[in-house]
Amino acid sequence: MRVVNLTQDDIFIDTQKVTAGYFPGGLGTTLGTSLTTGSLSATQLKYYTNLQHTSEDVFSVTYGNIDGSGSSAASLNAGVGETQAVYNSYASYLLRANDIIDGFKINSTSTTDKDVYILLAERARMKDSINPGNWTLGLSGSTTAGAAASLQLTDDSKTTAATISPVGPRYNVYEGTAGTVTSTTTKYGHFFPTVGAIVLSGTSLSSSIQGTTAHNIAASASAFLPTQSGLGNGFTSLTSNDAKNYYKLATAMAKFSGNQQFRNEEDQTTVTYFCRALSRDFNHSSSPTFTSGSEGKYRQSSFEGNPQTVITTVGLMSNEKKCVAVGRLSKGILKNYSTEATIKVKLTY
Repeated sequence: MRVVNLTQDDIFIDTQKVTAGYFPGGLGTTLGTSLTTGSLSATQLKYYTNLQHTSEDVFSVTYGNIDGSGSSAASLNAGVGETQAVYNSYASYLLRANDIIDGFKINSTSTTDKDVYILLAERARMKDSINPGNWTLGLSGSTTAGAAASLQLTDDSKTTAATISPVGPRYNVYEGTAGTVTSTTTKYGHFFPTVGAIVLSGTSLSSSIQGTTAHNIAASASAFLPTQSGLGNGFTSLTSNDAKNYYKLATAMAKFSGNQQFRNEEDQTTVTYFCRALSRDFNHSSSPTFTSGSEGKYRQSSFEGNPQTVITTVGLMSNEKKCVAVGRLSKGILKNYSTEATIKVKLTY
């Protein structure tokens, strides 16, 4: 084995964004009606629930209220309700330090959204981020009179520059599909692609899909309610103890008869190494079959003055002379003093 040092002329680095379908099986779309709730403990259900597709977690949904409305009586008596804890946690995570105390301000720089619904992508499934401008969130429910109402939301990344947040770029959420905004009359939320979070204004959602006055969603982790086409469901938040308002978002997504569309995104880096075997290189071998005797004479007398080797394996070494990657050639390359070879090695990560 002989080591040859590579120069910058021998190395080429290329980074590309690669997208794929977000849902199991690499699907980019799935019917909202194919989503179901996952099984969680009673403690977890005080804060959030999971949405599954083919028994695999794809989203978590939660609800936050700045005053703790809808929390359990026990947590309110203890001082901080579950919904208040959720609100404060995501405000601290997503907002700039100077904005945390005032909370989310989605529709106005002066008016705080006191209640928010939050959709979170499953971390391993989203990879580096949710692909901006290429998702559609479908919601279904009813008006206060019980008439069917639906809504499709997307981000404005195709037409509007991102706002910088502590977790990276932030885009606005409006009515539309797959990055094409159809109405900017109402801003429904903020989208944080690098952390897979969509924060939706409870006020904006309830202005479009209110739900019937009598409607209430039971605290159930095993099924969506109501069961009749989603009619009755809406986003007017409940103030009763342990209301589990996040079920409103989960139900609206699962009762949507059209497609939920999401794609993931990752930066894929490819490093190409051109490993050059010049005429003077790799013409000898340390294999005991190559030479014999204490004088190290060639076993094949024809090798005298013109030794022959075959290159079958390439190893990449770190600066510390540790082998970090090994690749085998599909076919050996004959090497001697009258030949040269350039082997192209690609590493993708």
